[in-house]
Order: sequence, then C-alpha cells, then structure tokens
Amino acid sequence: MKTFLAGLTAAAIPAILLAQGQLGSPTQAPPARLVGVSPVALVQPPPAAAAAPKASVTLYERHGHATPQRYGFQHTGAGNTDVEQPAPDTVVVTMTGVAVAGPHPWKDSVAAMDFDLTQCFEISVDRPEVKTVKLTLEARVIGLLRSGHCTKGTAEESGGCATITSGPDAVVTVCAPPHSVGGGENLSINDHEGPVSVSVGVGKYTLHQTFHVAAHSPRGLCGKASSAEFAPDPALDPLWISYWEPFHGAAKKDFGLQVTLKVAAE
Repeated sequence: MKTFLAGLTAAAIPAILLAQGQLGSPTQAPPARLVGVSPVALVQPPPAAAAAPKASVTLYERHGHATPQRYGFQHTGAGNTDVEQPAPDTVVVTMTGVAVAGPHPWKDSVAAMDFDLTQCFEISVDRPEVKTVKLTLEARVIGLLRSGHCTKGTAEESGGCATITSGPDAVVTVCAPPHSVGGGENLSINDHEGPVSVSVGVGKYTLHQTFHVAAHSPRGLCGKASSAEFAPDPALDPLWISYWEPFHGAAKKDFGLQVTLKVAAE
C-alpha cells in the first residue's frame, strides 16, 4: 500500500508544477536567436538627415532717390524709399509718395514724385557645392487715385517695376499694373503681380526699381484737386480733400509700391 501511494505522488508532482508554469512544456520550442546581430543595434535610431542648404542675400551699396515735380497750385508728400531685410533670404523695398494738383486761375498745375533705386547685393549659399539658387520677385501696389469733377483733372501711378541685372543683362523683371483716372473718376487700387522666379548662380547682382505718381489740373477758378495717394498718413494734408471725399476712412498703413525679393537654394 505504501509503495502504491509513493508512486502516485511522484506522478502528480510534475503535473502540478506544469500547471503553475514552473516547468516548460516538453513540446515548447526554444526562443529564436538572431545570429550576428547585437541587441544594441536593434534599438539604435536612424542617422539624422542632413540639413538643407540655405541661401542668403548680402546688401551692398545703394542709391535711392525720390524727385518731386511741382508747378502751379500743388502739393507733394512722403517720397520715402525703405529697404528692409526681415530674413537673411528676403529683401523688401517699399516706395511711398503723394502728388496733388488743384485748379490755378492763371496756369495749369502739376505735381509728381519720381522714384529711382539701385541696390547692389550678393547671393551666397552655406554649402560651396551648391552653385544655383531660385530667385523670386513679386510686387504689390496699394493706393488711391482721385480726379477733379469739373476741372478735367487727372491722376496716375505708373512705372512700378523692379529688374534684377547681372552686369548688362536683365535676369528677371516684375511690374505692378499702371492706372490713371480723369473727368471725376476715382479709383482704389490693391494690385499684386508675381511671384516670378528664375534660376541663377551665386554671385553679385543689382536691383533697379522705379515708381511714378502724378496729378494734373488745368487752370481754373474752382473745383476739387486731383490726387495720387500712395503713402500712409500724414503724407497727404487733409486740407486737400474734404470730409465727403469718396474714400473717407480708408486704411492707409500699407499704401505704396512694395517689391519682395527672395532666394532659395536649389
């Protein structure tokens, strides 16, 4: 009887241990192993991608002028040429001016503002193996044109163009559309042209930009003045326009011709 109980106990112990997970199944396969692969290599992150090449603009000598023309009963204002570089790859040029002409009893009245800018600059890339960049130009013009109703006055903006040259050769040009009014017409302008892009090599270039605003009024004894307003307040003296003028309350902080130049490595 004792022998029988001892044999039964010996048979039951492996079954209990197997149920508790302390003995492996006789049919369980050993875990697979990767031959020649280190466990550390499996968790290493991939190598970081190389940073993209960056292009930049360096500004050199500049000649900017705004020339007023005034005759008769007239007014001009502003005449600013602002060159900014908000980022190493971006240059923004803004020209702002006002021209007003009213009736004069003995002669015609003319007011105009002519802008001319020459800006030399150099394009470079932070990697010497990169030889070409994409150069982009875009232009926008915002302002107001008014013409006297009974005086047959006129007002205009024109010549808002920017050209990049390399030596004697033109590389790319962008122009804002010209506008004019007459015979009592009035016009609010917010135009945009571009972007215009071209591939160029690294090196030195020149930006040439122009703009023209003008107003004209024939001789007379009465009537409203004609005006070309392309500058923020207070460039235009409010005495030249009435409270009832057609654009009373217009937001003028962005008035003017603005050209944006950008470069990007290809």
